[in-house]
Amino acid sequence: MRAKWMLLTKIQLMGLLGLNRARNTSDARVRRRAVGGAVAFAVVSLLLIAYVTLFAVVFCGLGLTQAVPAAAIALTAIITFFFSLLQGGSILFALKDYDAVMSLPVSKRAVIGSRLLVSYLVNLLFCLGVMAPVTVVYFVFAGFSFAQLAVILAATLCAPLLPVVVATAIGTLLTALMAGLRIKGLLQGLFGVLFFAAIMVLSFAFSFSMQSPDAAGNMAAAVDALARYVYPPAQWVSMTLSGEAVWGIFAFVGVSVAAAALFVLAVSPFYSKINAALLNRGARVAYKAGDVKSASAFASLLGREFRRLFTSSVYLLNGVSGALLLVLGGVALLFVDAQAFIDLLRAEAETEAPYLVEFFEQNLPYMAAGLVVLFIGMSCPAASALSLEGSSRGLLFSMPVSARTILLAKAMPTFLIDGAASLFFSAVVCAKVGAGAAGWAALLSTAVIFSAFTALCGIFLNYKLPKYDWKAEANVVKSSAPVTILVLGAMAIGFLLIGLSFLGWYAVAAFNAVCIVLCVAWIAYFKGARLYAG
Repeated sequence: MRAKWMLLTKIQLMGLLGLNRARNTSDARVRRRAVGGAVAFAVVSLLLIAYVTLFAVVFCGLGLTQAVPAAAIALTAIITFFFSLLQGGSILFALKDYDAVMSLPVSKRAVIGSRLLVSYLVNLLFCLGVMAPVTVVYFVFAGFSFAQLAVILAATLCAPLLPVVVATAIGTLLTALMAGLRIKGLLQGLFGVLFFAAIMVLSFAFSFSMQSPDAAGNMAAAVDALARYVYPPAQWVSMTLSGEAVWGIFAFVGVSVAAAALFVLAVSPFYSKINAALLNRGARVAYKAGDVKSASAFASLLGREFRRLFTSSVYLLNGVSGALLLVLGGVALLFVDAQAFIDLLRAEAETEAPYLVEFFEQNLPYMAAGLVVLFIGMSCPAASALSLEGSSRGLLFSMPVSARTILLAKAMPTFLIDGAASLFFSAVVCAKVGAGAAGWAALLSTAVIFSAFTALCGIFLNYKLPKYDWKAEANVVKSSAPVTILVLGAMAIGFLLIGLSFLGWYAVAAFNAVCIVLCVAWIAYFKGARLYAG
């Protein structure tokens, strides 16, 4: 008989990827969503491979060939740790199916081990997407060796294991400590946002350092620090590849596997207690006179949406990531002399192509409008707001308010967050490049109009393609069809608008006009919308 933990792992993987439902349903829409998700996954994978290949070639071309595999392993481990940490205890404590799973004849160790394995396998896909092109580039520059291939393969298979275990352990500890706190989700969300901001700041700093005269030296130092200090186990892989220590790869594999085994053994005695604390986290909340305040139906629903957003770490981070990048970009621009950069381009162009510099300077605000579109599309809580109602949607849908009021209230946080962030970024860009009246009008209007477009498009897609039968919030806010369509669509539109910037404000004005028409059409359409609990 197959091991029970293997069966649990298979069931969870099939449910996570939506394969079970797509295979067994007669609904053509479900199958189309599965196909669309597969296509989107393939496109993102190809972009990742191309991006990683380009960087690997650059690093190897600078003479850093021997350090590239270890640096890639360290980088994948850091990214895996970051995103696993943002999931917090949701990796192990999926409350929606806890009773169903624990009623099965399986041990707690099997449940914990299977859920940890699912998280590992999902992150292994990302790791393979990074390490496959890196390995090919490495052998092109360093020469092929079966022994080194075996070392890199073993390191790749174990690379996501230790970060997943450590992140899950931290998430489990925080879940256990904050199980009785009402602001648990807010604290986790703020931590995730701050961590994301720190990563972006470091990325900006690294990019600026690459513009210095000693860019090659900076890159070499960064690669060395990544494997030696940020993620030291990666240095063991480097030692084995260089022939310095054969035991390095065995230590890397042994530590990763041992950490996973110890974690399962340590958590299993407390698994039921932590779940019980999470289930009862609201039992001790006392009622206080004055808690109930009068407000309009729309204001109450809007407040409810903001509370929902700020009490889920996964929802918050995915919902504000693009807006946060716009804010960070605007802050970074405050310390950059944009005019000096343009003057430098003009000096380098000299007599060869001075018209290109003039063209770039005149159309920069319109190119920035494309960037605003791209990043706004990354921040759309509305695309998953309806689906997050899940099995409790009947309570909301049976309220004596219209479906349009509910849908617009769910779209409003997206509009307010994206609008504020994009207006700040647009104002900074226009001020730094000395944009004229047309540039100011084009960029500021795009910030407001496309924020409204994103909010209404997100809730429209979610209304048409809801996903109520989720087990973890991450399934909805990360990989649902509305989110995928909106993010990829905004990327395509943003790059298209950048390419059309040579038309000046005409292109931006035409784009904004189309967005306004679609917004009006969606608002009118919502008047006849119907929300069903079944």
